Amino acid sequence: MTLGALPQTVEVRTLAAREVTLAGVLDPIKLLRFSSAIVAVKQPVVVNADFYRDEEGRYIVSVQVTAEVQVTCQRCLGALERTVASSALLAVVWTDEQAAQLPPRYEPLVAEAEIDFWEVVEDELLLALPSFSYHSNTNCGAETGVQAPGSGDAAVSGSPEKENPFDVLKALKGDVDK
Repeated sequence: MTLGALPQTVEVRTLAAREVTLAGVLDPIKLLRFSSAIVAVKQPVVVNADFYRDEEGRYIVSVQVTAEVQVTCQRCLGALERTVASSALLAVVWTDEQAAQLPPRYEPLVAEAEIDFWEVVEDELLLALPSFSYHSNTNCGAETGVQAPGSGDAAVSGSPEKENPFDVLKALKGDVDK
């Protein structure tokens, strides 16, 4: 088992044949696409990858990644803390045709010899990011004037009660019943 910093490139088939486990941390500054999709990272990205061969001889990578990040709240545009976690079973294949033949439990990882391991980790983090992030409290967006329907003080105080246009009909119907 390797602890600490993770190598950037790895030979997946060799590691799987030896049943190696890589566990360590990765500096998010090195993941440019992920860094541009978030506001900030609270801690380094924690990665655990098990390389092995399955019962049919496929080269498999079981990857688990976790990161504590800050993303932008889509309602108030403030910072919002989230835990991004992903786990995937990747089967290493040579071609797209082999990828099409994989069982549904595996995701294909098309690779010639070496792969950019950091890129695999980054892809998993990007896939785990929520599409939209919102604060859960009801005052989110009060500063910008954008609030969720039915939340905050605006919904309680509301506008003055409007006159119902059907009150006239109600009055007429009431007169007819008398």
